[in-house]
Amino acid sequence: MPRVPAGAAGFIARRAARFFRRARPVPLSRMIGDARRSGGFSWSPATGRRPVKGYMVATTGRTAQFPESILDDPDAAARAIDRYLHDNRDIFENRKDIYLGCWIEDGKMWLEPSMNIPRRAKAIRLARETDQIAIYDVRTRGYIDTGGAGGFLQET
Repeated sequence: MPRVPAGAAGFIARRAARFFRRARPVPLSRMIGDARRSGGFSWSPATGRRPVKGYMVATTGRTAQFPESILDDPDAAARAIDRYLHDNRDIFENRKDIYLGCWIEDGKMWLEPSMNIPRRAKAIRLARETDQIAIYDVRTRGYIDTGGAGGFLQET
């Protein structure tokens, strides 16, 4: 995989710092590598950290998708992540429980806010209420099926 140019990672870090008061530099090359290796990542723009426990539940209505090939171009990936954070800063800013979630599936890279919920039962309940397919268990690195369709509930 190509190395991330210093300018791309620096650009994201500077831009994030303007939007998020306590933002830390974005570990872009590591996040892109994680997405390629394990199928995704979670990262907090507010703290600059990854979750270490709990369950990740996607937040509906803020999903963006890109062709998976965007990960082959670090500058394009940096611009996409930057634009996504900029466009959705209202949901991330000063929220330590909201993470940028990324996963690779069906030839696409998906980005959306994910909430870190400490208790399994509460995470499953929230996921079912928002029609999520699954939640992610941070400790075991596994998915728990919640029976939904992916948050694409039809309004009646």
